[in-house]
Amino acid sequence: MWISSRFFVILLLLNLDNTCSEPFEAHLRGPGFVMEPPGRVEFSNSSGGWLDCSASGSPQPTVDWVHADGSAVTEIHGVRRVLRNGTLVLMPFAAAAYHQDVHNTIYRCIASNSVGRIVSRDVQVRAVVAQAYKVDVEVLSAARGCTAILRCVVPTFVKELVRVVSWVHEPAIYIYPSLQGDGKFHLLPTGELLIHNLQESDESQSFRCRSMHRLTRQVVVSSPTRLRINSHRGIISPSVVEHTAHVQVSQDEGAVLLCVAQGCPSPEYSWFTHNGAGPLPVLSGPRVRLLGPILAIEAVTGEDSGVYKCTAGNVGGEASAELRLTVATPIQVEISPNVLSVHMGGTAEFRCLVTSNGSPVGMQNILWYKDGRQLPSSGRVEDTLVVPRVSRENRGMYQCVVRRPEGDTFQATAELQLGDAPPVLLYSFIEQTLQPGPAVSLKCSAAGNPTPQISWTLDGFPLPSNGRFMIGQYITVHGDVISHVNISHVMVEDGGEYACIAENRAGRVQHAARLNIYGLPYIRLIPKVTAVSGETLNLKCPVAGYPIEEIHWERGGRELPDDIRQRVQPDGSLTISPVQKNSDSGVYTCWARNKQGHSARRSGEVTVIVPPSIEPFAFQEGLAEGMRTRTVCGVSRGDPPLKLIWLKDGDPLPDLLGANVTMLDQYSSLLSIPSLSATHSGEYTCVAKNPAAEIKYTALLQVKVPPRWIVEPVDANVERNRHIMLHCQAQGVPTPSIVWKKATGSKSGEYEEVRERPFTKLLGNGSLLLQHVKEDREGFYLCQANNGIGTGIGKVIQLKVNSSPYFSSTSRSVMVKKGDTALLQCAVSGDKPINIVWMRSGKNTLNPSTNYKISVKQEATPDGVSAELQIRTVDATDSGPYFCRASNLYGNDQQLVQLQVQEPPLPPSVLEAAMISSRSVNIKWQPKTLGTGDVTKYIVEFREADHSLPPALFVDQWQQIEVKDPPHFNAMIENLKPATRYAFRVIAEGSAGRSAPSQELIVRTEPQRPAGPPLSLSARPLSSTELLISWVAPLPELRHGDIQGYNVGYKLSSSGNTAYNFTSVSGDGDGGNGELLLSGLAKFARYTVVVQAFNQVGPGPLSEPTAAQTMEDVPSRPPEDVRCAALSSQSLQVSWQPPPIYHTNGLLQGYKLIFEPIIDDIQPSKDEVESRKTTALTMVLTGLRKYTNYSIQVLAHTRMGDGVVSKPLFCHSEEDVPEAPADIKVVSSSSQSLYISWLPPNEPNGVITKYSLYTRVVNGREELNNEKRSLPSQQAYYEAKGLHPHMEYQFWVTASTRVGEGKSSRVSSQITTNRIPARIISFGGPVVRPWRSTVTLPCTAVGKPKREWFKSDVALRQGGLHNSQLLDSGDLIISSLQLADGGNYSCQVDNGIGTDRLTHTLIVQVPPTAPVLYVTSATSSSILMHWKCGFTGNAPITGYTLFYRRANGNTDEMQLSRHASSHELKGLMCGSTYQIHLSAQNKVGTSPTSTILHVRTQGQSPGHPASTALLAPNSTSLLVRLHSWPDNGCPLLYFVLQYRAVTDDPDAEWVLVSNALKPQRRIVVNNLQPSTLYQLRMEAHNVAGISQAEFNFVTLTKDGDPPPPEIMHRGRSGQTTVIFANINLLIPTIAAVSGMFCTIIMIIVCYRHKQSQIQKESLENRANSEAAQRERYYATIHKVSMQNNDKIPETSEDISPYATFQLSEAGGNMSQPHHGGPANTLLHSFMYHERALAEGCSSPPPAASKNRRRHSRKTEPESEESESDQDQLTSSRTESSNQHEGKIKHSIIYHGAQSSTSSDLSPMSEQKSLPRRGRSRYHHQQYQFSTNTTPRHHNSNKMNNNTTSNTNTTATNTTATPSTSSNSNKILSPRGGNLKSISSTFKSQDSIQCHIPTLVKSPSISTQQQKQFHKQQLQNSSTNNSQHSSSNPNSSSLKQQQPLLITPKLHQLEANGQELLGLDGIGNSPLVACMPPSSQFRPIPHKSIMPAHEPPHHHNHSQQSHPHQQQQQQHPGTLLNPSTAMLSSKFFTAPTLPK
Repeated sequence: MWISSRFFVILLLLNLDNTCSEPFEAHLRGPGFVMEPPGRVEFSNSSGGWLDCSASGSPQPTVDWVHADGSAVTEIHGVRRVLRNGTLVLMPFAAAAYHQDVHNTIYRCIASNSVGRIVSRDVQVRAVVAQAYKVDVEVLSAARGCTAILRCVVPTFVKELVRVVSWVHEPAIYIYPSLQGDGKFHLLPTGELLIHNLQESDESQSFRCRSMHRLTRQVVVSSPTRLRINSHRGIISPSVVEHTAHVQVSQDEGAVLLCVAQGCPSPEYSWFTHNGAGPLPVLSGPRVRLLGPILAIEAVTGEDSGVYKCTAGNVGGEASAELRLTVATPIQVEISPNVLSVHMGGTAEFRCLVTSNGSPVGMQNILWYKDGRQLPSSGRVEDTLVVPRVSRENRGMYQCVVRRPEGDTFQATAELQLGDAPPVLLYSFIEQTLQPGPAVSLKCSAAGNPTPQISWTLDGFPLPSNGRFMIGQYITVHGDVISHVNISHVMVEDGGEYACIAENRAGRVQHAARLNIYGLPYIRLIPKVTAVSGETLNLKCPVAGYPIEEIHWERGGRELPDDIRQRVQPDGSLTISPVQKNSDSGVYTCWARNKQGHSARRSGEVTVIVPPSIEPFAFQEGLAEGMRTRTVCGVSRGDPPLKLIWLKDGDPLPDLLGANVTMLDQYSSLLSIPSLSATHSGEYTCVAKNPAAEIKYTALLQVKVPPRWIVEPVDANVERNRHIMLHCQAQGVPTPSIVWKKATGSKSGEYEEVRERPFTKLLGNGSLLLQHVKEDREGFYLCQANNGIGTGIGKVIQLKVNSSPYFSSTSRSVMVKKGDTALLQCAVSGDKPINIVWMRSGKNTLNPSTNYKISVKQEATPDGVSAELQIRTVDATDSGPYFCRASNLYGNDQQLVQLQVQEPPLPPSVLEAAMISSRSVNIKWQPKTLGTGDVTKYIVEFREADHSLPPALFVDQWQQIEVKDPPHFNAMIENLKPATRYAFRVIAEGSAGRSAPSQELIVRTEPQRPAGPPLSLSARPLSSTELLISWVAPLPELRHGDIQGYNVGYKLSSSGNTAYNFTSVSGDGDGGNGELLLSGLAKFARYTVVVQAFNQVGPGPLSEPTAAQTMEDVPSRPPEDVRCAALSSQSLQVSWQPPPIYHTNGLLQGYKLIFEPIIDDIQPSKDEVESRKTTALTMVLTGLRKYTNYSIQVLAHTRMGDGVVSKPLFCHSEEDVPEAPADIKVVSSSSQSLYISWLPPNEPNGVITKYSLYTRVVNGREELNNEKRSLPSQQAYYEAKGLHPHMEYQFWVTASTRVGEGKSSRVSSQITTNRIPARIISFGGPVVRPWRSTVTLPCTAVGKPKREWFKSDVALRQGGLHNSQLLDSGDLIISSLQLADGGNYSCQVDNGIGTDRLTHTLIVQVPPTAPVLYVTSATSSSILMHWKCGFTGNAPITGYTLFYRRANGNTDEMQLSRHASSHELKGLMCGSTYQIHLSAQNKVGTSPTSTILHVRTQGQSPGHPASTALLAPNSTSLLVRLHSWPDNGCPLLYFVLQYRAVTDDPDAEWVLVSNALKPQRRIVVNNLQPSTLYQLRMEAHNVAGISQAEFNFVTLTKDGDPPPPEIMHRGRSGQTTVIFANINLLIPTIAAVSGMFCTIIMIIVCYRHKQSQIQKESLENRANSEAAQRERYYATIHKVSMQNNDKIPETSEDISPYATFQLSEAGGNMSQPHHGGPANTLLHSFMYHERALAEGCSSPPPAASKNRRRHSRKTEPESEESESDQDQLTSSRTESSNQHEGKIKHSIIYHGAQSSTSSDLSPMSEQKSLPRRGRSRYHHQQYQFSTNTTPRHHNSNKMNNNTTSNTNTTATNTTATPSTSSNSNKILSPRGGNLKSISSTFKSQDSIQCHIPTLVKSPSISTQQQKQFHKQQLQNSSTNNSQHSSSNPNSSSLKQQQPLLITPKLHQLEANGQELLGLDGIGNSPLVACMPPSSQFRPIPHKSIMPAHEPPHHHNHSQQSHPHQQQQQQHPGTLLNPSTAMLSSKFFTAPTLPK
């Protein structure tokens, strides 16, 4: 056991040594990338690709690849391989083998070793699957003499991978890209081919484009393409067809900016830079070349980046484009420091240095990584990474990654090493005192860097080596060392001071404490001690035993100390300082004694050793190569044995050094070097050591070496604009410095030092890099190397620059007048000899011998050659490009000289007015010049153009202004007169003279802004958020033009803001009155309102302000801070704060408190919701349920009603004492025991805490005993045992809560007996359970009886019910409960002694049934609905869910309160159909949904306006009054307006004015021709649909007169004149017309004969019903007043089926326009013809259905109506609308606004019947069911007389219809006799109530007027059939005052076996159904009340729509009949007649 333990300790120590030493070996170095993969790799699938990655480090790092998510990259056979050297190979693959995660993904390279790990940048790999493609050629042709452009069109899927390499000029001329073309052809770097100076011969030439795939190197050639030359010879202004918008290059690279424009003549290019304050022209320089469409910049720098502008111009104008150049400057990233050593616990700080060309770069996106993982941003402060409290986990590799916005990344790596940290003791042992025998364990823990080693001592000496001691230590994962000393059986001699010493190379630390073992003194063996002279010796006495009284030291029989250097410490140790060899060596004795006098002694020897000391030595100065040197290392003192060794630079002397070491004696060593060289320089160290110490001494030896060449410079040649490296490297000691100099003149002249500057780089190895070498770099260069040893060395070399010819600028232009001599010059630089050739258009060499007009001259210059070309007597044919081409041995270059021959300019064209104001006109024009004539200025002439004066008076009256410097194409003429006609013309002037004047332009100046404010401003409130503002236009003399509209400004009067909020209102242009409805205002707030008028110029002055206040409203916010506190068990105190003052919306009248208990009854017998009102801010609620949770809500109310209710606040009343237990039973369970059971209280009033059972023993009347027993609250039974037999016991029970004990139950008594009758202990009563659950009905009994169960007196047997089970205990279990399982369950017990019976009432709760939903009313944006709840499912309703959706829309749902029985859906779409259904919920579940109702909101698609009201033509414009377009209830969204002139071509194109014209008052269509017939097409759009209309109009003459009659005749008759002029067409035409005329006569004769028969029959029917016509029933509704916020019904859908609303009355004449305000009242009456009642039939469905469906076709796809179907039942129509189908075409308009409104009557359901609130105009249209009043702005003389005719004819036809019903139970049959009146007939109590959905309005008239009107109806019935709409105009005034009598129809219907009355008016009124009284609403299917046959049609224009009306009869949906209310005048009642 001891051997294995010691072996374990040794293994631990060995392991510790290895672990501690490994991380701190000096050769370890973290990984670093030698080759980092690029950021982007592209390859084709046919070639494959590879990614190289290698790294260095110590140990050698391993290279791995990972994906972007960190997962390892694995090999895929045949697809991907990872080689051993770290290369990732992506093999070639087939197209089908493409994998996104392999071939288009991100890879990263990971290099890692034991120090750490680094990650490379993201490598985006993209594999391109080679695809076949073809290229085409696009030709941008041009005119002769101009430039054509050929584009190579590459498919987009390969465009970025394909570039154009060349063009082929057929058959075999190759054109390659160049910065400058050859004059004729120029292939741009981007691939476009420019062909200059097109000629007719170029049309026969073919070109092909050659392209190459960048990855596959595949070359694809296009098919040949020929040029096309445009025949147009005019000027074409330039347009940029191609430009490089963004060019990105790296620094020191070349940049090419391209800008290609097409124009004729060929444009000239100018380049500008926008990098400064303004645009600066780009000039040619050493690095910048301007090559027409190309700007080339060599060796770009960061200063070149920015925005460049290219301008291409010719005489026709100019075009420009902006280009951006981005120079990516390379950045260098470095981490400082790159290796950082920090002690543990210290702070490490790395800084990421980002520089570019040596200069720091601003803020970058910097990310830090540690061992390949990104660090959180918390440790980063800008570019600094701080690592606080460094621990072992922090060491490793750190990376700084800089990511630029361009996407490229740069990085640097640094290593964090742990520095040496001295040990620190983390844990140590304490002093202990023990008896001998037990085991002892001592523990020490230390940390440090390197990992410390722990050793143990006992009294300063090693631990005893015996089997009882065991030492063990290990290293934790954190690097801490833990060491143990275990003593298995401690003995007395083991006592002493134990010390643990932790030591590493950074220091040592120790801890000591005594282990005291009781026993006699004992001193262990003292080993031999060696001390070092001069140091301190501390000698401990190894004494054991405890306690020890004293310790003494002796030497030579003398007690120490006997010297001042000696001292005995209190712990008994001996200290000698300093130690001396002679006096302190010897034997020392230690003795110890305890109090009892027992003692022990032990002696030990001490020897003293002297450490060595080296004498200083040094090498002499100035040693050079070849010299000798020596030095001696001598030890001045020190005890042997001594050892002397030599080191060079810390390492032993190498054998190749050639140094000799000789030991002179044992104390000295000689180092000699016979021949010095550079390798001998360094530090030499002498090391002397003995057992005491090791001493070192170092001296420096430096051998001076003069410079010598490593790379000697040589002469060099370089081509111009190339780079060259001049190498110069030298070595020496010290290292020589390299200096470059350049000769200022000749080789032997002065030299000046070459310094670092742009394009001149001095490299660190001494080389000189010259970039973009020009001629100024040529010359002699001197390289000098010097290190201070000798004179140094130098070498002169010559640099020659071989210069090809070059020009200072690539192009220039020369202008010369026609007939002058042109002088073309060019100066070329370069190495001579230079040959110069002049060429025309790049291909024709100019030779004076063949062209007499030219002469050539050239002369030499210092830099090259200057050439000159003269052309005499130039003309336009000499214009064009000329090339000066220069060549020498090194290359060639050419310069373009553009010659322009100037000619006088042509007059400007397209003169127009760009801006017209009241006093100024801005005129613009376009130049019109041929050739190259230059315009220097323009002259604008103007004068007044008064056409009333003769032209002769205008001579010499032109005024002039000049436009020049530089000439623009516009001019501003000021100081004109407003509203005056002016004539303008422009003259162009150039160097060759003036042009002729342009055509004159006639312009009329604009008016000025109005000078007066609007008048009579008033504001009145309409609602709480609306004010109606009205005003009158300014005075006519102050308008200053047509009033376009008004700006209405308003603001809160109480606000301190002086600014108004303005809203614009368009005007009608004629200065009429205006009004505006301001909505969305603050409620109950006072506003200040102003108005200003504006015209085309601007607004006028503001009016005087007026003030008005909005009406009160209900509060919009609930009371705040609602709180509740329980005062008692039946009272709560509620407090609140008022709503915010800005949300009270009026004067608060008080508050309403709504509260209800939160209970869960089966079915609440009454509504528990209560409300109380108060004016205070607190209220105490009393009389509440005890201990009940209440829901409390508070609302504030004003005079207008209740506001928003607050969120429910739940408050609990306090506990109280409970009520008495509900019941108690006492039965005998044995002869000496009784069983007591009871029910809990019905009102526990709290949480039951216990029950108290009271027992009383009674013997006769004497109470023998009384006992109280407390039972837990969950126990409801008790069995009293051990009772006396035959004694009477009485029991009662009380329940207790936290408050106290409640009332007692009734007293139940029982006498103990030996006979135990059968009794049931359980209680019966109601049992409530949800469906599908399980219930247990108990029947626990005593007396061991026989049990029987009954359900409703029917016995139950085991298995009798499929879901029931009878248990042996007597309980009945029913599972899967259903509603049918409810009922009474009885349990009967019998044991022969007694019997008992118990009944349970089981109530099963199920989901409720579907509620009955019906719709009450609908508006354009809301639907009001009610519902009745069905069966609640034996559980209270918890809420309702309303589902609704628009047709083809998504279903929305809404949660409603359980108390709600109605709801109004708001915010709906106008004129849309909605599907609505409802479901109810209780706690069990949700009911089925109700029947889906299809309800349509009010509103239809727009109507059609009268053409005269809509259009007002002028001479050159058309005024369209958009406000006259009827919206039919749905606000208009926008208009589409287009027009065209009416010509002989029926396919003439339409001119679109706007396809999204917002609704406004009016719009003007300009640019029309006078006296011209036009066709206008308009579309009006609203939510409900679209309406289209076409109108014809004729513009007035230029003088504003009506157009001549022949234009009108042409507009009406078309081409009749052509027919009459052709005799071949005239005869057949006459024959055809004659035949048609005869046919028409025959039809008229037959028609009149039939009509006379019908009229006769009609007169007889009227005579029979004359008595009934005398007594008509008028149901009159009066309304005394109407609030402004009351909704005025606008359509029939607004009117409730109850007909309970009231209409405002009107006083005065109904024919006058009126406003429906609060002060106005109207009297409306219902009038009926009872004779018109028919049996068994009903009118067709209401016309609104058809109209809605037709107009909603585009918004409701389910509509099946044809879009082209004409609406036969439409409301009001114009005269022309009665004659056309489809799109409405109106008559020609050229006059003022005259009404063409027809008097055709329309059903009220189709049109607005009352004026809309807040509108500026009120439509009073004539309805068949409504008041026949005169519409506003309509001509009353245009009334149609067929109204009465149609009415009477309908009545006649209806009456004559034979009855088709055989039912004997007939109602109100007209055949049975004349009914006196409706009012006299409907008197029975058993009545039928008729719901009238449409109220019919009529003015208040007398009975005499009614009779008179009826007579007139009878008289006109026989004549109106043959009359058309044009009747006697004098009768219209009478008809306006007469009421229109309505003939109702009574239909006999059947629904559910009952007869119903159908009441219907004539025409197209909605169907009316009459139902018997009922308490519930019942939906009646629409099909059940369809007419038996179709009634006759009423209108003449609707006869052709007969098939469509038949389609309308099958109308989908459900007609809902609401439940009846109390009988009143709002309903018609009819008695149920006897059979």
